[in-house]
Amino acid sequence: MNHDEMKEKLIAYIKEKLQVDDITDTTELEELGEFSSIFVVELILFIEENFDLEVSDEDYGMENYKDVATIVALVIRNKDNNQEAVL
Repeated sequence: MNHDEMKEKLIAYIKEKLQVDDITDTTELEELGEFSSIFVVELILFIEENFDLEVSDEDYGMENYKDVATIVALVIRNKDNNQEAVL
C-alpha cells in the first residue's frame, strides 16, 4: 500500500469515526469534536489491523496522532522498523 492509499484509508476512517465531513492530511485532529485518548486507542487498533504492523509502545503518545500526515509517518516508520527486525 502506498502513501496516498494509506492517507485515503485513514481519512475515510477518521471521517466515519469522528462524524466529520471534511478533513485533509493536515487537519489538526484535536480540533475535531470527538478526538480523545479512547479514539487514539481505536485508531491504533485500526492501524495495526489495516496496515499489518504493531505500533510500538513509544509511539502511543498523542503527539503521534495530531493529523493524518503525522499518522502516515508513524505507519511508515513502524513498517520500516518491523522490516528491520525481521532481517
